[in-house]
Amino acid sequence: MSRLIALAFALTLASVPATRASAQTSSDFSAVLGAWEMTLETPRGSVTQTLTFAADGDALAGSATARNGTIQLQNVAFEDGRITFQVTRTLRNREITQSYSATIEGDQMTGTVSGARGGDREFTAMRPTT
Repeated sequence: MSRLIALAFALTLASVPATRASAQTSSDFSAVLGAWEMTLETPRGSVTQTLTFAADGDALAGSATARNGTIQLQNVAFEDGRITFQVTRTLRNREITQSYSATIEGDQMTGTVSGARGGDREFTAMRPTT
């Protein structure tokens, strides 16, 4: 009987760190918070904008600011060092939704944007230095 109790206790302890780690991985988005200077190469040249991510309760929110104004990011998610979000833009009276996916390593973000004219494009973003 005491072996059974000891085994149950050991199994319970073994599962606690795994549960805590997975919960932290999916909800800890502190690595992405703040401003990022993004550069995207297009056939017309480099496009730059500032991506800003902020905590909104238990969720993640964001915006993109370029020379033509600021738009809100949609479906922002961060898990296992990867951020995804969408942007809906109106171009020539037509709405286009672009999907972004990037990996964050320290102060650098590298990823792709799809849904734009010309197919998928790569982008980079860095935290601005002050």
